[in-house]
Amino acid sequence: MNYFDIFTLTQQAEIENPSLFPFPFKMHLIFACLAAVFFAYRFFTQKQPFQLIMAVAIPASLLIWLSESKTLFYAVGIAEAVLILAAIVTSFIFKPKDIADDNDDADPAADSVPETEEQA
Repeated sequence: MNYFDIFTLTQQAEIENPSLFPFPFKMHLIFACLAAVFFAYRFFTQKQPFQLIMAVAIPASLLIWLSESKTLFYAVGIAEAVLILAAIVTSFIFKPKDIADDNDDADPAADSVPETEEQA
């Protein structure tokens, strides 16, 4: 058996059926749905805006499958880049407070144990 022929046949099969997206529609659909559910759940529990942006951005990538148009492909790419950049920026802007910062703001007198007449 000539392995070169098998390699040539696999290359020809890929050339005859090109795709703009690296994996099949079903896999993309499953990934987008799971990601949307995950980020929506995290948004409802933590209320961080970047989670809501990502819950919209990931399923928006499914728009690529509507048409083979390069214009749509680039438009979706630009929209995705803007949404991901917005998610990154909002993740820095709306950073939750650290627990250590909360303790520094507290009244130090409130942490001390009051003395009773028996201890004095």
